[in-house]
Amino acid sequence: MSIVIEELFPEMCSLFGDGGNMRYLKLCLPEAEYKTTKLNDKPYFVDNDVDMIYMGPMTEHTQVLVIERLRPYKDRIEELIQKGTVFLMTGNAHEVFGKSITDTDGTVTECLGINDFHAKRNMLKRFSGLVLGTYEDIEIAAFRAQFTEGFIGEGLEPFVKMTKGVPMNSDKKQFFEGYVRNNFFGTYLLGPLLILNPYFTEKLIVKLCGKKRTLAYETEVVRAYQARLEDFKDSRVGIH
Repeated sequence: MSIVIEELFPEMCSLFGDGGNMRYLKLCLPEAEYKTTKLNDKPYFVDNDVDMIYMGPMTEHTQVLVIERLRPYKDRIEELIQKGTVFLMTGNAHEVFGKSITDTDGTVTECLGINDFHAKRNMLKRFSGLVLGTYEDIEIAAFRAQFTEGFIGEGLEPFVKMTKGVPMNSDKKQFFEGYVRNNFFGTYLLGPLLILNPYFTEKLIVKLCGKKRTLAYETEVVRAYQARLEDFKDSRVGIH
């Protein structure tokens, strides 16, 4: 049975070069079947089973459009999450699946309400920085650029337990970045994440095809990853 991977709205949701996540995945899994859904299309996952759904970062205006496009399929998305379908939502894409986004003027954007997550947004205060931490038994190193703080609630587990950098909110009890629910990965990390973190990509591929695979340009991406870890761990390197 072939692996089916759907990318949502790439013409609108690929800021910060995060379209590179899918380009790299296609090099690692060339035999998979890839579906591309544009903003005004009916998502493929609605009527078909898929193994993975990816969506990248977008503008705040686009978030509103995406929420409304996906709202009719809320129950189907919940069904897929519970079935173990892999979701990788990078940048602010995962906010769409939370409860709400609240701006400093009190304006509230109601999201899909699938995950117990909410965000607070300040468009006059942009945060850019580095993240260093661990996911399970591997180290993660990547970048962030956002206007929001994110807060997780019940049913969600931290994604990256941070060792260096600023966490995704000001609550000192939540010193982590992103969240995981079953195989749903919601993360602000950019880079693109899959190219910067080959061992995470390896774990993702195991979830998709049940075994380890040789990554595309494995020697090069691992060497770059190791150099990045060394750089991020250097006490002389500022984290933001």
